[in-house]
Amino acid sequence: MRRRILSLFLGLTLAGASLAWGQPGGELGGGGFQDRFLEIKRSQLGPALGVNQPTVEQLLAIDERYKPLRHQLVTGMKSDMQRLQQLMSQPSPPEPEIKALLADMKRKRLEMLNLQQRKDDEETALLTPMQQARYLIYLMALIKEARSIKSGAGQPGGHGRPGIVGGPGGKAVPTLRPTEIPVSRPPQ
Repeated sequence: MRRRILSLFLGLTLAGASLAWGQPGGELGGGGFQDRFLEIKRSQLGPALGVNQPTVEQLLAIDERYKPLRHQLVTGMKSDMQRLQQLMSQPSPPEPEIKALLADMKRKRLEMLNLQQRKDDEETALLTPMQQARYLIYLMALIKEARSIKSGAGQPGGHGRPGIVGGPGGKAVPTLRPTEIPVSRPPQ
């Protein structure tokens, strides 16, 4: 069960990393968005997880420490994929170069998984299992919200209305905003 939760957590964090570096320049919508996103996490993480502010700061510090390494790997992986596509579009792709590139891509993927595992280990060492579960739910909601903002939903020229997504049968379903994340609070 713990392995399954860690795998899910890893996947979500990798999704968040790819989302954060999905825009040119390496940042989602520029520094202003990143700063706002960090402030939202700083103010909401403690109440959402049921932890004190020093623990929140430790979690944010862990994330900041791993961010440049993740960014470097994601950038390298994107570059490798572009190179692979270039090579494969040739009439006669050079097999030795493709073989070496595929080996490098595999190495980077494993390095990313290893990096994420180390980050997860540091974060989970700070949190109880209940807090870990709350953290996972919180991160899922933030990633969903960031994707919504990135896609332009609810913005002029965007697709859709703010806070509304198509649900089953085409019905409008409200999305969660970071301030609306349902979290059970620890007993006081």
